[in-house]
Amino acid sequence: MRKNLGFTLIELLVVVLIMGILAAVALPQYSRAVLRARYSEMQTLVRTFADSAARYYLANGVPPDYWSDMDIGVPGSCTASDTVVEGPMYCHSNRIYCDLRIGGTKVIVCFVKPGSGGEYQAAYAQFFGPENQTRECWAAQSDEQANSLCKGIGGTAAGTASHATCTRIGGCNRYLLP
Repeated sequence: MRKNLGFTLIELLVVVLIMGILAAVALPQYSRAVLRARYSEMQTLVRTFADSAARYYLANGVPPDYWSDMDIGVPGSCTASDTVVEGPMYCHSNRIYCDLRIGGTKVIVCFVKPGSGGEYQAAYAQFFGPENQTRECWAAQSDEQANSLCKGIGGTAAGTASHATCTRIGGCNRYLLP
């Protein structure tokens, strides 16, 4: 009698099929977890800068023009413009993009990318100053994960955002946060 030490083609195909099914289930969960983690990191960054911008506004009566006007430094993983009023800040290989103000409104908004490539998916906006402390989650209109994220953190639909980055990615849904 001859001993068979290998696998049959059918057995290998079944194993490949099972691995494919597992990957199809796990990948969306993984990308959701990555988006949520990056969004949390971005929220912390925005809250820190918004608190500092609010202190600057209360002390000087006007919003800060530059990131360096505030009493905290730009994190080491970020680069910010100090020559352009209301200039942008990029963090972590351009996965996070922040604006200091939008058209004179006292707000700091940051967008997050899903990975090293692709478009921005979601944004966190925090208004500062004594008259407005609103927090908002913005999600690309065509991105189901980003909209699910905003709803999942307690956001209630409030129309659309008109930021230039939103226009570039096909529009953003706005969600007011508690």
